[in-house]
Amino acid sequence: MVGRDGELAAFGRLLADAEVSRSGVLLIEGEPGLGKSTLLDAVQSQAAGFSRLSTQGVESESVLAHAGLLELLTPVRQLLDDIPAPQAEALGTALGWVRPEAPADPFLVAAATLSLLAAAAERAPVLVTVDDLQWLDRESTAAILFAARRLGQDAVAFVLTARTGSIHRDLLRGIPVLPLTGLTSGDVSRLVPGTAADAVVDRLVADTEGNPLALLEVAQQLDKAQWVGAAPLPSPLPVGDRLLGHYQALLTEMSAGAWRAVVLFALEQSVDSTTVAATLAASGTEPAGALDEAHHRGVLISDARGLRFRHPLLRTAVLRLATPAQQREAHLALAEHLPADSPARWWHLAEGSAGPDDVLADELARVAATDRSRLGFAAASAALERSGLLTRSREHAAERFAAAAEDAFVAGDVARTRALVERVLDGSAPAPARGRALFTLGMLEQYAGSVPRSVDHLSAACDLLDGLLLVRALTELAMAQFRLNELAAISQYANRVGSVADRSDPEQRLLAGFVEGAALMLRGEPEAAGAAFAEVRSLALSDELRDEPRVLLPMALSLGFTGETGPDMVEGLARTDDVRHRGAVGILIPLLAISAAGRAWLGDHAGAFADAGEAAELSEQLDYVADASVAVEMLAWQLAARGVHDEASLALARAHALVARAGVAGVAAHHSLTVAFCALCRGDLAEAVRVLEARVAADGGVGSMGEPLGVAPLLVEAYAGLGRSDEAAALAGRLAEATSPSAPARMLALVNRCQGIAAARVEDAVAAYETALAAHATTGDEFETARTRLLFGSRLRREGRRSAAREHLRLAQDAFARMDLSHWAEQSAHELAATGATARKRGTPDEPLTSQETRVALLVAEGKSNKEVAAALFLSPKTVEHHLGSVFRKRGFKSRSELAGAFARGAPGRDPGLPS
Repeated sequence: MVGRDGELAAFGRLLADAEVSRSGVLLIEGEPGLGKSTLLDAVQSQAAGFSRLSTQGVESESVLAHAGLLELLTPVRQLLDDIPAPQAEALGTALGWVRPEAPADPFLVAAATLSLLAAAAERAPVLVTVDDLQWLDRESTAAILFAARRLGQDAVAFVLTARTGSIHRDLLRGIPVLPLTGLTSGDVSRLVPGTAADAVVDRLVADTEGNPLALLEVAQQLDKAQWVGAAPLPSPLPVGDRLLGHYQALLTEMSAGAWRAVVLFALEQSVDSTTVAATLAASGTEPAGALDEAHHRGVLISDARGLRFRHPLLRTAVLRLATPAQQREAHLALAEHLPADSPARWWHLAEGSAGPDDVLADELARVAATDRSRLGFAAASAALERSGLLTRSREHAAERFAAAAEDAFVAGDVARTRALVERVLDGSAPAPARGRALFTLGMLEQYAGSVPRSVDHLSAACDLLDGLLLVRALTELAMAQFRLNELAAISQYANRVGSVADRSDPEQRLLAGFVEGAALMLRGEPEAAGAAFAEVRSLALSDELRDEPRVLLPMALSLGFTGETGPDMVEGLARTDDVRHRGAVGILIPLLAISAAGRAWLGDHAGAFADAGEAAELSEQLDYVADASVAVEMLAWQLAARGVHDEASLALARAHALVARAGVAGVAAHHSLTVAFCALCRGDLAEAVRVLEARVAADGGVGSMGEPLGVAPLLVEAYAGLGRSDEAAALAGRLAEATSPSAPARMLALVNRCQGIAAARVEDAVAAYETALAAHATTGDEFETARTRLLFGSRLRREGRRSAAREHLRLAQDAFARMDLSHWAEQSAHELAATGATARKRGTPDEPLTSQETRVALLVAEGKSNKEVAAALFLSPKTVEHHLGSVFRKRGFKSRSELAGAFARGAPGRDPGLPS
């Protein structure tokens, strides 16, 4: 190859890394004709000893779910038994290898792709090549990019190609991109005749921008006089659109039969030559002669991938030149020779239709239902849209467009969702269709847009919907208002939900109870709210709703409102694990964010760190926004509590970007509280005060769950640390006045702790701290209990009561160490040393575990094998092995049993992360 030394060297490094089990990926991006496909051939020729798996995006197949994945993975289908059964079932269903027993979740399909490639890499290094990624179906693209990002210590190299600007940047997050440019004059001089004049070469490079394909095509048209500069070059040169003009000349010289053959291939590149031959024969064309002519003229070529166009620009030229009538005729002819159950057959019939056709529209709607059952939501959306266009009834068409918008939203296609919603809303659609479209738009804004805009759309939807859809929309609307800190509005929605909900339907009763409980809690009626939330939890955990994972979200939020950490939370966390194993990623990310808080309340900070890290990682890789900020904030909290302040700052910056994107940056109390906590951990009390005083000025300092003056506990502590005693005392008093005596015990404990911090007399401080500890004892919140003991012990030390101080400081140090919160364990040790006591050496390492290492350790502690851990975390076994090695090195473990003793969740007196 000429002029591609840099690209070939990059391939060499990628393959070398794969040979030593370091997975890597590279996307080659460039304009048509720059040689992207040729580079793929080159990397395949370099990959001696590799298993080579490849697929190519085909524009006409881009609506057919998993078409590219089927081509890529069929050569390793025999390894399906080597991957986790749920993943194997999902992949087999998606690719048609098994009879579908249940829907194939796209996340499990992506995880199965990763696992299958990792299994193949156990036998030999694997090279995965994907040509024309921009035309690959969405489901295959998502699965391949997911695997490329998450394979780590695996012998798999990915090389992808795409046209410049054809792939959205968000989709390529974390994927290295190598832009491909044209050849230089020096490179081109090696390709052209040796007699070529420099001026001629320079002119060719300038007019083709060094495009190799254009140069080769133009070179075939020049004679010797033109090469030496004795005769002028053609003007204009046939490049770019002019190159298509050159193709036009080539194509128009073909016979009618050969032309019909290339039109068939342009419309359906996935068919084999036998189908094309049969189609040609049925139209009266002699197949062999037509295909031979197309091959002889260089329009079609035959290689290991079968018969195909010599270059994509040729196919583009064919489609530009073929008249609408010729294309309709070819579509209909192809449909006649495709199986009746083939989705492609109905697509060709649709494209061949000259007008509305209700029978065909119904068939395409059935195609959509089939695609959806296999979770091909992008394909289902496309089929429903086409079905709507073929439907005679405007009202029925609008309903199909609204359903297509919903499928596009599930598929994550933001632009398509908006376009379909606009199609419904711009027309005279019936109320149910408009309501469904507005609800979809409102949810889209919740997940990937602006919460204020979401409120507008959901409000409009509620005026048009009824039944379960209305109850769901009202519940979402209430939560959107909660995110915007419009707490007074919650009661209005509670009344409306209560008036329309069908209480005989368990889901509607649960949702109504949740909104009513939130309204009661925010009105200062915690006992009545507790009763409503208790029914929510009972319904969510009932057999009737066991298979509906969405109900776990209101259940988890109800626990957040009450601060309870009893058996319901434990069972709810177990259900969260079920959701993870099922791969329900749309529910998984917000549930992980909430469960991280739940685990933290239970004192399981290793679990909280793991869940927050997984949610943050998945939300970034899959471009989720909803509740992602909460997960990233918990990740920052956990990092700061471990003393990893630089990483905590990076996480806070990402969280801030997320809340800003959602339009809630000015009202997100949870974000301000996390920023203040991280500042407190690194000793920047002034920053904590600045952030929290801004919250007080904005809305009176409401907490993250709407509790009055919820920012006060951190702010009182920061005031006291800065010597602003009067302000600390005044705020502590205001908090006590604002908190109901029947408030949750967790809040009462914090109120009394603030009284202890601000108390001028030691006797008053002791009484307040002891009352706080008594309240903590009923909550199970080990972290806040230990924080109260640290503050209490520090006050006693300063008052000269060293013996009493040591008791609380030792208990605090032990608790922080058990939770693996090394920063606070060290703070306790310093205070203990100041009493004259020798702090017990806890063995806390200097190098903390990462969130993913913690996840791996927790699952290994449950007795899972590396393969089972990989399945649970959507990683490869090699990556798990790498992380496990880091855990052993950092913690000094000698065996898996030693690790299990340290990390076993819920083990009495366990010391997470510390050697037994």
